[in-house]
Amino acid sequence: ENSSAEDYEENSSAEDLPAFGNPITIEDIVEEEKHPKRRNIFLIVAMFFVVLLINILKGGGGFQSPIGIQCGSAAFWAAQAVLLVWILLISWLGRRLLLKEAARKAEAGYIYLDEDLKWDRKSTIIYPLISTLAGFCAGMFGIGGGIIKGPLMLAMGVHPAVASATSACMILFTSFTATTTFSVYGLMVPDYAIVGGVLGFVATLVGQTVMSRILAKSKRNSYIAFSIGVVVLLSAILMALESVLHLITDDEDEEFSGICDSHLHGHGA
Repeated sequence: ENSSAEDYEENSSAEDLPAFGNPITIEDIVEEEKHPKRRNIFLIVAMFFVVLLINILKGGGGFQSPIGIQCGSAAFWAAQAVLLVWILLISWLGRRLLLKEAARKAEAGYIYLDEDLKWDRKSTIIYPLISTLAGFCAGMFGIGGGIIKGPLMLAMGVHPAVASATSACMILFTSFTATTTFSVYGLMVPDYAIVGGVLGFVATLVGQTVMSRILAKSKRNSYIAFSIGVVVLLSAILMALESVLHLITDDEDEEFSGICDSHLHGHGA
């Protein structure tokens, strides 16, 4: 989004602006597009901390609630309901802000680039629903939500650099939230978590460094889209392989326990 604003400014001059609308309003919008909006950051951070707080307070099978809520009790499910209502509230506020910003741009005569998203009442419902489905699939199959959201944003016409940065930002919050949820329900394997965290950090650092150098030399953002495609392909192959191995090696009499039972009592033996 930021790169689109800079391109727009480079391709527009002060003489051109009166033909499009109010020059002062357009200049303000272009300047705002260069920087992350504080209100958006506030909404994301607020949602993250409230979700984290509720997860800790309600407890689970692997973590006792500090305020005495019993896992599976009415208070436990009430906390789950509050969590869902909070997420829906933040989503509703985000939608209102997007529609308000779109109306402001339309009134000013803002000229959209091909990589810009044009939000309207329909898209502000469809895309969040698709993102919700992506999160559901990520939780069900143990994959990163960015694997789905990255290609989705590319399909929406988002600039590859913007899609990559946005996906990374979302993963930062969703991964940390998922980590606390797994810990609360007794699903976190400490040694695996440490190794996975270190590997993830190193791989991200190396990947970001290599991709930055490639982009600096080639000036082609298509490499970002290509790398996202490679990650999706490898993930699909590994998921299929893991499923086959799971079917072959697992005991047929394996029992599934509830969310209030710790799943790690047999680990490390």
